[in-house]
Amino acid sequence: MANSGGVALTAQASLWKNRSFLRLWLAQVTSNIGDQFYGIALLWYLLQQTKSATALSLIPIPDMVAGFLFYLIGGVLADRYSSRLLMVSADAARLLVVLAVGSMVIAGMDKLLFFMAAQFVLGVFSTLFFPAKTVALKATVPVEQLSQANAILDTTFRTIRILAPMAIGLFAASVPIAALFFVNAGSYLLSALFVYSIREQLRAEGDSASGRLPARQYIRDIGSACREVAGKRQLLYILLFGNIGFLVWQLCWSVGFPVLAQQMGGGDAGMLGVLVGFYGAGNLLGSLFMARFSYQNHLLVILTGWLFQSVGFLALSLGGEYSHFAFASASIAGIGGPLIGIPQTTAIQTKVENANTGKVFALNMLTFTFCCVLSSSLGVFGLGAWPVERLFLASGLFLAAAVAAGFWLDRRERRKRTEQEQFFSA
Repeated sequence: MANSGGVALTAQASLWKNRSFLRLWLAQVTSNIGDQFYGIALLWYLLQQTKSATALSLIPIPDMVAGFLFYLIGGVLADRYSSRLLMVSADAARLLVVLAVGSMVIAGMDKLLFFMAAQFVLGVFSTLFFPAKTVALKATVPVEQLSQANAILDTTFRTIRILAPMAIGLFAASVPIAALFFVNAGSYLLSALFVYSIREQLRAEGDSASGRLPARQYIRDIGSACREVAGKRQLLYILLFGNIGFLVWQLCWSVGFPVLAQQMGGGDAGMLGVLVGFYGAGNLLGSLFMARFSYQNHLLVILTGWLFQSVGFLALSLGGEYSHFAFASASIAGIGGPLIGIPQTTAIQTKVENANTGKVFALNMLTFTFCCVLSSSLGVFGLGAWPVERLFLASGLFLAAAVAAGFWLDRRERRKRTEQEQFFSA
């Protein structure tokens, strides 16, 4: 169950009076701005250096491999140690990495292996940051306001996703692309300072760890989280169907959007920023809707989100000959993002035991990472070389099939619950 994000304005105002939440929000604002600059700059720089869509397919893989190797460890640490310390450490480490990337771009580095190594290191420290952030939010905000808090954070992210790429589109021709990487470094510094200013310990409830954990304890902790997910079928479906669409979404994002933008703009770097900006506009519409939407069936909302993605991708399969139609199609696809992410995060924070919140979040991210790795691998082994129209068409059809399967499964489960309730009531 989730609170309606549109509950009274007093509930929203009380969140802004929560100093710890406000500082977490400011940390997200600064880091999100930098990440948007970094992501678009990296994709565009590599596209110009390599002239290869396949190379773009390779770039997300190291980050995903890092997720496979370290997300569960990050989840265990988030449930046992100070979230504040974990987030500050992760921000400081990522700052150093993006400084190195920006320096190599200035030097004209064209070795794909270097950028892949940088993505791996960034991924390692992200696996520490995000589970800690999820636990910190749960420790900072009353449970009845978690849905509202998630909606605020998501709306902020979607707004930045519009403004930052469009800002790049406006001054890409006058600003050296290397400068965008240093913007990201500065954003991590500000994020670390905001998180550091939170004086609460931000430990998970029941946390008793004070020293180094033995390997056996990691295994026991992870096993506890797996048993909880397996014992809650609705939660299991939320994790599964919340991530299955990323089997195609990642390839469309890292290859489809840049290639389509290049075709539309004739080589203009600003076109990618504008196209992504319209996708972000759809994100914002979806997020604002979720902030006012009361729901109980998390899975049903998630499937509706993937349905929007499917319709948008099918429309993009018609190509970018008419730019306004392509922008509208990207916006339709973008609407689905918050309908997938907000109920998924809220379900983890409200349905999972306190001692397992970080680990179940990590399991969710592991599932997400698996789907994204497989998606990028498909790009490397052929799909990345498809005409972009065919790529969007196949992706849209896949999402439509997955949504149909999910609706059928949800309906079957609800029928079973109804029959059980009728049996026991009789």
